Amino acid sequence: MRTIALACALFFLHGLALAQKGPCTEAQIKASVAKQSPPTSTDSYFFSGALDKPVVGTRAMAQATAPIAAARKNENQAPNKPDRIVAAPSGDMAYEYGTVHVSFDDAQTGKHHDFTAAYLRVWRADGATCKVAAVMYEPEGK
Repeated sequence: MRTIALACALFFLHGLALAQKGPCTEAQIKASVAKQSPPTSTDSYFFSGALDKPVVGTRAMAQATAPIAAARKNENQAPNKPDRIVAAPSGDMAYEYGTVHVSFDDAQTGKHHDFTAAYLRVWRADGATCKVAAVMYEPEGK
């Protein structure tokens, strides 16, 4: 019985060691989320309810979101609240999903918008850093 318990303990501890090998660990993702502007890969995929179609790349994302930012006043985005973070045992990829609260005023009409959006982020290792590879935001409800 002791041998079985020891073997199970070693197997479990070995699994934990594997999960912490690469840069995309649960702890690393939590630390990046806390910073509110995590590192993003240059070829990242981005889509939100504010866009007509997804964009790929940091330059395309900046171009696509600039007119949206200009059309909003008093924008406030609370920090993302992850519901779950799952890292691959190798630490080379992870995903995270949760919610974020957003509010802003339409610059043209003055109409106030206040909603919660669900999000899904995919992270991947880029050398010794874990970067956002893809992210999608979608308002909850109607």
